Amino acid sequence: SVQRRHQKVVEEAPSPAVDETLRQQMGEAAVNAAKACNYVGAGTVEFLLAPEGDFFFLEMNTRLQVEHPVTELVTGQDLVAWQIKVARGETLPLSQEQVQLRGHAMEVRLYAEDPAQNYMPQTGPVLKWQPAEGDGVRIDHGLAQGYSVGSHYDPMLAKIIAFGDSREDARRRLIRAVEETVLMGVNDNRAFLAAILRHPVFAQGQATTAFIGGDFADDASLLGNGPAPFLWALAALLHCRSQTPADGLRGWHSSSVGAQPVTLRSGEHSHTLYVTFEGSEARIVMADQSIQVALGVDGQAIVDGVRLPFTLVQDGNSYWLQCRGQTACFEDTTHLAAGASDQAGSGQIRAPMDGAVIEVCARAGEPVKRGQVLVIMEAMKMEHSLKADCDGQVENIDLTVGDQVKRQQVLVTLSPDEA
Repeated sequence: SVQRRHQKVVEEAPSPAVDETLRQQMGEAAVNAAKACNYVGAGTVEFLLAPEGDFFFLEMNTRLQVEHPVTELVTGQDLVAWQIKVARGETLPLSQEQVQLRGHAMEVRLYAEDPAQNYMPQTGPVLKWQPAEGDGVRIDHGLAQGYSVGSHYDPMLAKIIAFGDSREDARRRLIRAVEETVLMGVNDNRAFLAAILRHPVFAQGQATTAFIGGDFADDASLLGNGPAPFLWALAALLHCRSQTPADGLRGWHSSSVGAQPVTLRSGEHSHTLYVTFEGSEARIVMADQSIQVALGVDGQAIVDGVRLPFTLVQDGNSYWLQCRGQTACFEDTTHLAAGASDQAGSGQIRAPMDGAVIEVCARAGEPVKRGQVLVIMEAMKMEHSLKADCDGQVENIDLTVGDQVKRQQVLVTLSPDEA
């Protein structure tokens, strides 16, 4: 498995690091562990495998685990049904010798989190949910459109699993399934998962439990630097069309047809794009890059001559857009008054998500330095320290341990020191 903070992110069967002999030895050790404590029922024994081939007992869970679908797919057996049979006192339908492995299966865990923001758990409404389909694709989930992702549980939303005749078949199918799954309304880790699956170290079967903190972390761009330019351009065009439905009026100026500025924000990133309409197409300039975009029929766009399907959901002043395996939420800030948005150093410390206050580290009237921890929150099994964004004095902090707070709620107000 590929792991982060000892939590599995990608799981597969059979393991590329385990041969038949090692699998037999691990199986015997697992059975002996269960016999030693007279355990009866479905259970999972975990081992750590050292580079030289030795393995060590880690733990036993008296249940099926999240990764049980990959075992089901390569064995063709229903482990949940087996679990129920054992609980009823029935015998297992097959002996160990009759269990045969066929093909390869991979699974990733879809999380409500933002990998680019230190994997911060995310909350919000599910505006659109459309799991991928296709041969060899299985998605286990309990999501529905209109569901609200809260802060009281683990951030895992679904399991995306793919099966193929070979490991490479399963890997390619899983990439497609991850990128074709549509989830809008809450940030998630799909781009992060696809980047792992595409990484050459993983593709070669060489990834270890330290992969994300090592080989993968060495390339910071894999965690995301905001939406790709083509996505910004498509968002700008869709925004212009929604603001001016009539084709003949788009980009109209009293003197001539000129470039229309559109300022969009996506997370921590903001860009001003200049849209010039040229018949049925638009030329969109972002920084020093020019992109030609036209809208086709049935949710398709033509970007620099390439036809791309996209999905769009508008939520008030925000646009959730998915295209080419990328999903981003854009907000129109073209006419936002200067200083109307919260900037770093504003002195307003907001909750990054729904959660509970577990420690208050400052008091009203107390002087603080930038970077000093003011409040510690807990959400989705993780602790998050909220720090002062400027030097100053605590003006207001009306919090007690145990308080439940909402995302973007102002928790602490500072009076910044004068420069």
